[in-house]
This record gives sequence, C-alpha cells and structure tokens, in this order.
Amino acid sequence: MASSHTSRRRRSAGHRRYEPTAVYELAARLRANGVDLDRATGPWRVRERRAARSARTSREVRAVITNETTELAVDTREHAADVAGLLNWCGVHELEPVPELEPPTSTEG
Repeated sequence: MASSHTSRRRRSAGHRRYEPTAVYELAARLRANGVDLDRATGPWRVRERRAARSARTSREVRAVITNETTELAVDTREHAADVAGLLNWCGVHELEPVPELEPPTSTEG
C-alpha cells in the first residue's frame, strides 16, 4: 500500500507529469468514511476543456478544475470531482504556485 501514497511520474514525449496520488487517496479515504465531497461548497468546479493536442491524450476534452482564477488539468473527470470536492471541503480558495517544484522521489527499497 505504500506505493499508492508515493507520487508517480509518467514520461510522455520527454516530459514528466506529476500525478497527485496522495490527493486521490485522501479523497477516496474521506469518501469511504462518509464525507460527501460532491456537496462541499466552495469555489472549485469541474469543467471540460478541448484538448489543444488531442493526439497526446487520445481524447478531445480534458477534465479541468477551476476556481475561475486557476485551472488544474486532471487525468479523469472522476479525479477532477474528487480534487475539486477535497479543495472545497478543506476550505482552500486559492492556490499559490511554487516555481520549480519537483515531485518527491520514491524512497521504496
């Protein structure tokens, strides 16, 4: 189970993409404990955006979370709903970007 808590990175056309698996796991645990993230009130909403390069994602639309100021692309609509609900439930109204942020390296051994 430790591997589900570590952040995963995927290589796609030479780019690394961070997957917030810890956030997804936290949302799943809250749901399992009866928290209805879909009913959490706050600024975060799920939207869909037409993908700029649909060949890269093999989809024409991409799930996006927005508070009308910031947009976060997420891999699935279900994850988008979980993350938006989690941000709202936690009372997070704005996100502050961190320049040059690198995902943690795996310490599995």
